Amino acid sequence: MNTKSTWVWFTLAAILFAAVLGVEKYWRQPPPAVVPVLPNFHAAAVNSVQYTPPGQLEIRADRTNGVWQLVKPIVYPAQKAGLEALLATLERLAPLQTISSAELRSHTNVDEEFGFQNRRMLTLQSDRDTRPLQFGNRTAPGDGVYVRVVGGESVFVVDAGLLDLLPGKPDDWRDTALLDLPPAAFDRLTVSNAAAVVALAQGGTNQPWRLTFPIPARADNERLLAALQQLNATRVRQFVTDQPSADPESFGFLTPELTLTFARDTNVLTTLQFGKSPTNDSTLIYVRRAGQPTICTVERQALQPWLISLNEFRDPHLLSTLPAVTEVEFSGPDPFTLQVSPTNTWQLKGSPLPVDQELVTNLLLTLLAAPIQQYKDSITAEDLSRYGLATPQRVLRLFVASAGTNALAAELAFGAPTTNGLVYVRRADENPVYALRNTDYGKLAVADWQLRERRLWRFAETNAVRMLLRRGGHQLDLRRAGANAWASVPPSGNINGSEVENIIKQFAALNAVTWLGHGDASRATFGITTNSLQVDIELKNGTRYQVEFGRPTPDGYPVAALKLEGESWCFEFPLMLYKYMEFALLNAGAFPP
Repeated sequence: MNTKSTWVWFTLAAILFAAVLGVEKYWRQPPPAVVPVLPNFHAAAVNSVQYTPPGQLEIRADRTNGVWQLVKPIVYPAQKAGLEALLATLERLAPLQTISSAELRSHTNVDEEFGFQNRRMLTLQSDRDTRPLQFGNRTAPGDGVYVRVVGGESVFVVDAGLLDLLPGKPDDWRDTALLDLPPAAFDRLTVSNAAAVVALAQGGTNQPWRLTFPIPARADNERLLAALQQLNATRVRQFVTDQPSADPESFGFLTPELTLTFARDTNVLTTLQFGKSPTNDSTLIYVRRAGQPTICTVERQALQPWLISLNEFRDPHLLSTLPAVTEVEFSGPDPFTLQVSPTNTWQLKGSPLPVDQELVTNLLLTLLAAPIQQYKDSITAEDLSRYGLATPQRVLRLFVASAGTNALAAELAFGAPTTNGLVYVRRADENPVYALRNTDYGKLAVADWQLRERRLWRFAETNAVRMLLRRGGHQLDLRRAGANAWASVPPSGNINGSEVENIIKQFAALNAVTWLGHGDASRATFGITTNSLQVDIELKNGTRYQVEFGRPTPDGYPVAALKLEGESWCFEFPLMLYKYMEFALLNAGAFPP
């Protein structure tokens, strides 16, 4: 083999490889950039969109100050989301295929071949220019559509999904919201239904609503805001007619079932009138804006929160909100005052009695949550006597911190509980009298002792060594025999050590359910005598805890008594613990009833 020839061929191959590499890397031209269908098109600049569906009238929507409005063939608020989705798609619209002017010259009838003879035209207008876009047929597979810019030289194939954004009829671009007012746009609301005519007003943004007619009163803001939210979420089910000549009686608008008028100060913004249901669908109802011809249907359930009586528009509670109370003053037969201590806990003013923080919280929440049962308006002096408020049984005052002192936030006067199960109460800053249930009134505490700390004692159950139950001349003496092991001395009945341990565990963290009274008179009231059931628990260190039981309450709850600071205190004993003790010890042991 000729070595010289081999090297010549090798050198030629290397030169050829370098040439190919250089062409590929440095001299090959990049692919041409994709030219958008609408160069330099900006969706935000468009202020008018016009489209003519096949065989129909032109549909046109104009944008003014960011608000879209249909102006042809009807005048109506337009659907912002649909229009802006179309414009955003057009702004980034790129062709799947471009048929150049040179290629088009080989076609004898471009309009007919590509379907442009149907004159489907979309016109986009801004302050700078007008962009007419013509739509032809779908491509053979159906996933593309032919389009061209009027005045342009090319035909494009674009994604046929663009057609889904074009309206087939004017309703496709209508705003389907029933109420097109943001909550901050109005501060006056009038409601007229078969039961009442009510006017409401809002003092300012985020301020509570109040009734102004037929009586001044606090409104039920929670109910009102929920009703407005539901109204804002309601959508038109069907646009029925836009004819000004439509007979209002046939749709029920001569005597509407409900009329809602929204205003800003004295300027009426819109009025919604709800007529009657279509004969073939009772779940829908006709509605129109006063002064406009359009009649549509919406779900009837959107009306339900508004078809209520006058009192249902009112605040159903004595207090609309609970301020940051620093002092609560109770006047009456047993006056006392609660105040916030420097450690931010409640204490009784001028009393060492420990206060149950949860009871005070529940007391304040009762004022906020107890439902009003009756409203009595236009109260006279004679009415005050009738409701026991000429000389109130109790007055409750709430104070809040203000400028270094306590300022009065609310004052409530209560009459005596009545035989009809109600107690009447009046706010010092309002004329009406309200009625609460006696059971809710009872949660407000008539004396300071009812707010005493209910936590009685705490100890480790493993420290208990003896449990002694006595009644009359009989007793059951239980002694710890080990872990979860107890025995009676002398042996008596069938005692389960685990059950005794569980009872001891619950006694170790005993709380009163409710304080019922204190002193010897209270013991006598609940039938606590020397012959009553008595339970003693003794610890390793000799400490003893004792509880005595009396007659149950009329509701069947056990009543117990114990000594605190040398005085007898009666309370409602935990029912389940008593039943457990009764089953496991009193019945199981040789212990007479």
